[in-house]
Amino acid sequence: MKVIIADYDEEAIRLFEEQCKQFSYVELSGKFNDSAETLKYVSRHRVEAAFINIELNGMDGLQLGEKLRELNPKIVLVFFIEHTEYILEALRIKADGYMIRPYTMEDLTWTMGNAKLLSRRQKKPAYIRTFGRFDLFINGELVIFSNKKAKELLALCVDNKGGVVTMEEAVDKLWENRLYDEKVKNLYRRAVMDLNKIFSTYGIKDVFVKKRAACWINYANVDCDYYMWIEENILSGTGKSVRSGIDTRGGVYDGVFMG
Repeated sequence: MKVIIADYDEEAIRLFEEQCKQFSYVELSGKFNDSAETLKYVSRHRVEAAFINIELNGMDGLQLGEKLRELNPKIVLVFFIEHTEYILEALRIKADGYMIRPYTMEDLTWTMGNAKLLSRRQKKPAYIRTFGRFDLFINGELVIFSNKKAKELLALCVDNKGGVVTMEEAVDKLWENRLYDEKVKNLYRRAVMDLNKIFSTYGIKDVFVKKRAACWINYANVDCDYYMWIEENILSGTGKSVRSGIDTRGGVYDGVFMG
């Protein structure tokens, strides 16, 4: 979950930054003490939750919250409140939460968990299902792959969780026992081209990335049951997925997606 904080108090920002490190699902992507800079950042970047001090430089936090909602109606808004009389004002603009300072780590844990659940309403157009069978849905529609290897390449990228998949690695996994020659390289290039075409057809440019002899997915820009499972269970200690063949501590694609 991509989070920003807007607060006039630098010490409070530093404390919040340290506390965010306790949550594996939180990425503190922006820290601001000025409302104008906050608005500028949110207008150019995807932000799922904003933690705002009601007392802020430039404009008050309530006004900033309203402006952020204009930019992103689904952004999760949480306010830091130092005086209880502001609570009704925060509720008036339909804030998703508030924390009265000084707050405890227990307060923050509950609020972060709630913000995570609410951020799911920011549904992304691409959804990848891995449990049961591997499928790609875009805007709720099942995508039919004419090239099976393009689908398998997407599965390999999903398993790499945003990491780079090189041409050599893809060939080794998708075309086992084939010589690493120009013919098999062209098969890889065709799979990349077909996969890129699928996302381009739906106007999605920020999910599948291709570079010379490599490709990957921007995992933060897709909804995926596998990634949700990891977020919810990785701290349990086993790190083992319920799917055969996949280990979240460094799983290797071995064809189980296509089963």
